[in-house]
Amino acid sequence: MSSYVISISREFGSGGRLVGKRLAAALGIPCYDRTIIQKTSEKSGLSPDFIARAEERARSRFHLSAAPLGMGVPALAHQGVPVGHQAFFAQSEVIRELAGEGPCVIVGRCSDYVLGERPECLKVFIHAEMSSRVERCVEEYGLPADDMARRIVQMDKGRSNYYNYYTGHTWGDMRRYDLTINSGIVGVEGAVSLIVALVKARSALDGV
Repeated sequence: MSSYVISISREFGSGGRLVGKRLAAALGIPCYDRTIIQKTSEKSGLSPDFIARAEERARSRFHLSAAPLGMGVPALAHQGVPVGHQAFFAQSEVIRELAGEGPCVIVGRCSDYVLGERPECLKVFIHAEMSSRVERCVEEYGLPADDMARRIVQMDKGRSNYYNYYTGHTWGDMRRYDLTINSGIVGVEGAVSLIVALVKARSALDGV
């Protein structure tokens, strides 16, 4: 197959992280998720805890911003940009470097936006109906069922705030993805199979 990178965005509780891990295993390529925080720390000199806290603060407050930042230009990190933004820029550089090393799966972290201009990047969004997501959170994550739907909505709001602020685009807009999958209908393995089929179809077109 030709070179490719798969970016997976997902609703909370849709199983997107698990899809990414199993997809990477099926394709025999690395999967990067939370490990990106450590790599960003090494590159930027910011501590992993600081980066994680910066992300959490961003998720909770960016909906109050008057206008989105809408940029991922690393050079701006050296022009008086707040340290919290520097974490995002450093993370973007890490994502680009990982993508440049060869085929891989990258889960979340605005990777679809960061790599959006690369023709080898396949962008996937995993979603599911609320009942399926509640069930998954309770059964797989061991989270209490009480008030779970509200917590899921809150988590999605945080992801949306973070994504919309940094990219200037709308999180979950299906037109920005090459494939959207309802994991509540096809399950994790079904989602993996669909993405593998997308990779193969893209590779076949590249070979024409």
